[in-house]
Amino acid sequence: MKKKNKKLQNLDTIIGPETVVNGNINIKTSLRVDGKVFGEVICDGDVTIGETGYIESSIIARNITIAGSVSGKVQATEKLHILSTGSFNGSTVLNAIVIEEGGVFQGDSTMQNKKNDKDFEDLTDVKLAEENVEDIAN
Repeated sequence: MKKKNKKLQNLDTIIGPETVVNGNINIKTSLRVDGKVFGEVICDGDVTIGETGYIESSIIARNITIAGSVSGKVQATEKLHILSTGSFNGSTVLNAIVIEEGGVFQGDSTMQNKKNDKDFEDLTDVKLAEENVEDIAN
């Protein structure tokens, strides 16, 4: 598990300030965007949008940090962090959000619970089993 997390933290790809990407990006590690991306970004790791960065379309990533601008749909499986210079316009699904003073959020957000229904059912089954053992013992 630690090896996978370390891989996700590796920043293997940087899109420079003078670079414009028209198309989709699918990356297994982390990504930093200081240029412009017009297309879907799917990232197993973290996506950082620098102050000169801009992404238009959609982003799916573990953590998303915005210091530049993003317009579109965003899904952060962990956290969306909008820095004081950052601007987000669109819709998002996430577990946590941090917006620094001066950061802009325009749109709608849906908070999702990290624990899915199956985890909840598993915990309920364990509790019921423990209660049954206590009943039998008494």
